[in-house]
Amino acid sequence: MKGGISSCGLARWLGLLLLFALCAATAEPDTNIIVIMTDDQGRWSLGEYDQRILTPNINYLARQGVRFDQAISSTPVCSAARASLYTGKTASQHGVHDFLSDEDSESSEWLAGETLISEVLSDRGYRVGLFGKWHATTQGWKPVRGFDRWLTYDERVADWINQYQHSGTVYFSSDGEGVSHTGVQARFLSESAVEFIDSADGQPFAAFVNFVEPHFPFKGLPERLVNRYRTVARDIVASGDSSSLVPSGRVVPDVAEHEEKLAQYLAAVTLVDDQVGRIVDALMGRGLLDKTMIVFTSDHGHLTGQYGIYGKGNATVPQNFYEESINIPMIIYGPVDLVTRGQVRNDFVTLYDLFPTLLELSGAGVALADYQGPGKSLLPLLKGSRSVGFRDFHYAEMGNARMVHDGRWKLVRYYQREGSYLDQWFDLAHPLRERRPSPAPSRNQQTQLVTALDLFFQKYEVAGKSGRNIWDLPRHNAMEIWRTEK
Repeated sequence: MKGGISSCGLARWLGLLLLFALCAATAEPDTNIIVIMTDDQGRWSLGEYDQRILTPNINYLARQGVRFDQAISSTPVCSAARASLYTGKTASQHGVHDFLSDEDSESSEWLAGETLISEVLSDRGYRVGLFGKWHATTQGWKPVRGFDRWLTYDERVADWINQYQHSGTVYFSSDGEGVSHTGVQARFLSESAVEFIDSADGQPFAAFVNFVEPHFPFKGLPERLVNRYRTVARDIVASGDSSSLVPSGRVVPDVAEHEEKLAQYLAAVTLVDDQVGRIVDALMGRGLLDKTMIVFTSDHGHLTGQYGIYGKGNATVPQNFYEESINIPMIIYGPVDLVTRGQVRNDFVTLYDLFPTLLELSGAGVALADYQGPGKSLLPLLKGSRSVGFRDFHYAEMGNARMVHDGRWKLVRYYQREGSYLDQWFDLAHPLRERRPSPAPSRNQQTQLVTALDLFFQKYEVAGKSGRNIWDLPRHNAMEIWRTEK
């Protein structure tokens, strides 16, 4: 046919297209990766949301990158959230639902059989390193698969609380060998990360820099920083109102003690910001800043006096999904061909979205095709794509409890061992927010949220790891709320 394409020509064209796609999927990665994760940091505690809080370096990344204002943690407790980051899956898929204790855990096989982001990046040619807190499995002093550099805490030498010392002597496992550092821990980690960057010698690198700040203890932070906040702490978070849930541990102390603890917490935030600046400057000085994607986030949020509580999801009985517990900072900076500068987005993004994002960034097409988690790559959003249809609901879980919300109405469902459940509804537009449960919304609204919750977890749970069967799973620690609550 005149002007048409012969069958031979069409086959050749399709073959070239397939070859191009395969080459694109296997091309050497050219974007370095740094994921900076803090511990127990609520979104509210950044200078981007409160100018009295000093985080100029993180602010810079936000204003030159993308700030996600509706990012949440998949599970508001340490180990479960971190496991979701490294696997891209829900707790009911990977099986870690609470914080892990080496002393009291009934398993040493957490995340066995799961593909970790470190493995995929290593296969793609990245030099992969971890600096600071791991806590996604037990026996964390042992280097984990996929990591070329391993600098985390050594609980064989000191008990678990040692890793949270902001200053003083902290004991580490350096590629499996015991070492110690005396000084300001956060600075040691940032300096170690920069040394790792230098050791890459032209190879693309992926560094996971996991600070323990601003996790308690609320002491031992540099006095030059703490002193800045003592006079303003009371105005940032007042000594809060009471919650309808029973505190499981720490409650708000007297006003003076609360203000000192909050000043220490905020000093820890600024200390981390100092280290972010150190890493950014190191990249810039080496000509690598515009060749690197930097993610700043936290494992989950933190109540620091709000509702009269200190802590996160396990700070109450039963466990909570307060906005302060689940909301996390999520800021991504990257090369101009990947990131449209200065965006502030309200897409419903979640911690496990980072897994497919990094897969796509690295060109790991096969791994991305095999991925079975609920995460979605953020690369289109980073480039400025419209968010229509990205995600209509937020989901989270912790043990036997699950949450869904649409931005206005939040449902928290507590499954009972015998198979029944208890529901709590919260109207996030109400002036009291989540101080007390709200009357249920309209029947239509209830149906929408319940249906969304059921369908999501039907798709993203494994029977032998599901939170609905939490009582049959190995213990994570000796304090699991679903085993201790009356």
